[in-house]
Amino acid sequence: MRLQIPLDPRLSKVVKEYPYLLQYINKIVRELEVPRFYETHELSYDMKRLRNVNIIYPVGEGIFVHIYMPPEGTVSGYRKYVVIEPPRPHNNLIRLIELKLAENIYESDVSEDPNEKRNILLKKLEKIIKISGSPVDYEKLNEKISRIPVYEKDYEHVKYYIVRDKIGLGFLEPFVRDPWLEDITCRGIGYMYVFHKIFGPLETNIEFKTEEELDSFVIKLAERIGKPISHARPIVDATLPDGSRINIVYGHDVSLHGSNFTIRKFSKIPISITQLIAWNTMDPRIAAYIWILLNSNMSGFICGETASGKTTTLNAIVAFIPPTYKVVSIEDTAEVQLPHLNWVRELTRDTGAKESSVSMFDLLRAALRQRPNYIIVGEIRGVEASIAFQAMQTGHPVLSTFHAASVERVVQRLTGDPIKIPKSFMDNLNFVLIQNAVWREGVLMRRVLSVNEIIGYDPKADAIVYVPVFVWDPTRDIFMFRGRGASYLLENKIAAMRGIARVNMKKIYDELDQRAYFLKLLVERKIFNYFDVWNAIVKTYEVGLETMIRRLERGGRV
Repeated sequence: MRLQIPLDPRLSKVVKEYPYLLQYINKIVRELEVPRFYETHELSYDMKRLRNVNIIYPVGEGIFVHIYMPPEGTVSGYRKYVVIEPPRPHNNLIRLIELKLAENIYESDVSEDPNEKRNILLKKLEKIIKISGSPVDYEKLNEKISRIPVYEKDYEHVKYYIVRDKIGLGFLEPFVRDPWLEDITCRGIGYMYVFHKIFGPLETNIEFKTEEELDSFVIKLAERIGKPISHARPIVDATLPDGSRINIVYGHDVSLHGSNFTIRKFSKIPISITQLIAWNTMDPRIAAYIWILLNSNMSGFICGETASGKTTTLNAIVAFIPPTYKVVSIEDTAEVQLPHLNWVRELTRDTGAKESSVSMFDLLRAALRQRPNYIIVGEIRGVEASIAFQAMQTGHPVLSTFHAASVERVVQRLTGDPIKIPKSFMDNLNFVLIQNAVWREGVLMRRVLSVNEIIGYDPKADAIVYVPVFVWDPTRDIFMFRGRGASYLLENKIAAMRGIARVNMKKIYDELDQRAYFLKLLVERKIFNYFDVWNAIVKTYEVGLETMIRRLERGGRV
C-alpha cells in the first residue's frame, strides 16, 4: 500500500516496518495533513503552546499514538488521542490459542512477577503453535490440531494480543505504556479520556458502548489486580503492577453514570527539582529555602487542590533531605519515591476486617519506634494527623501532602472534626507550601502560590500566626520574596541551631543565595534527570557547595 502524499524520511522508514500504520495514515489524510513523527523522548514541554497539533509517536510493542486537533465542525472541544495497535488476529485463531494455553498451563507455572508471567506465557505459546511461511485460513482450524499454524507475518501480532489480554490490562495497555500520560479516565459509557503531560485533556478513540461491556470489564479488571468488586463492595482503590494508582466504582448504586474508573499514572523516574524550576513551578530561591529547611529537620505540608502537583513536588524536594538520613515513608498507595539508600517503605493493608487491616494510624505509630530522621506520609487525611503531630513534638520531622487550598483551610481542617489538633500544637508544623494548577494563555501549569512559615498560636486573637515568605505574582508570573530579615524560621530557629549570632544573620541569607545559584546553574546546564540532580546534591555534602559551584561554572562534570 502506498501513500500519494510524500512522507518525511523517518515516517517512511517506520511505515515500512509497520504497514498497518500506513493504512491508518491513508484513512486520515482525507481530513488531516500527514502527521509529524516523533520518537517518544523527542516530545517536549515546549510543545504545550502548539495549537494545531498533529503528531504520531511510538510507545513500544508496535503501538503508536496519534494526537491531533479535529477538523472544524467537531463539537466535543477536545483534541483527539488515537491509539494505533497492531491488527487483531482472526477470532478463531485467538480462541484456539486460548484453549490450548489453558490445557498447557499448570499450577507450577503460576508466578506473581509480571516479567516471569510473560516469559512463561511466551514459552507455552511457542509450544502450541508452528510458524507457517504462507498465509493460513484460520476459519478452517479446529480443536483437533496438535499445533496451531500461524502465518509468520501474524506471529508478532498474536504474541502482542495474547500477552496484552492475559497479563496486561487489555485495551488499557497502550495507555499504561505511554510515559506522557498523567491519568486515564472512564466516566461510564462512551469515550475514555486521558490527561497528557504536554497537551492536557484529550478524548480517546477507545469507548464502551454498553453497560454490560463496561461492567464486565470492570469486574475482570478488579479480579486481575486482586481486589474483587461487587455491589456489596462497590469501590476499590488499588495499585497496578507498574505502581500506578487505580480507583474503581462499580454499578449504579453509588454512581449515576454507572461503573467508572480512573488510573493515576506512576512515573518510574520522578520529576526533579530542577525541572520544576525550569517549568517555573517555583524559582531557585524557593527551592534553596526548602533545601535549608529540610537540612535543618523542619516539618512541612505540601498543600493544594486535586491534581495541583502536590506529590510531584513532594518527590522533588525529598532529594534535599541529607543522604545519610534514615527515612520512613507511609502510604496507602505507593506514590512517594526517595533516592535515599536507608529508606523504609510502609504501605497500609485493607482486608475489609478491622482485625487484619493495617491503617496509616498504625504505621505512623510503628514508625515512631523505628528511630527515623524523617517521616514522610503520602497524604494526611484523618486522625493519623494527631500521630504526625505527636511525632513532630518528639523531634521526628514530618513531611506530607494535605488537601487544602490555603493556610486558613489547613488550620480549619487540622483543628476541626475529625482531626482535632489543638491550636497550641500548630507551631510544630514549621512551613506550609500552597500549590495549585493555573491556566496561563490557555495552557495548564502548576505554580507554588505561597510558602508560609507557621509562627504559632495567638491566644488573644485565638488564631494561628503565619508569615508568607514567598508569594506568586500572577500578573508577571514571578515569585516575590519578602526579603532579608523576613524569615522567622531562618533567623529564630535555624540560625539559632547553628549558633549564628544576630549580628551575623547575613550568613544565613548568603547561604540561601548560594544554594539558589547552585540550583540555577544546574538548570542552565539542563541537568533535569532526577538521579543526576540527586548525585549533584550528594556531592555538595562530599566536597562542599562552593566547590560544586566552581565546577559547574567551569563546565565540569557534576
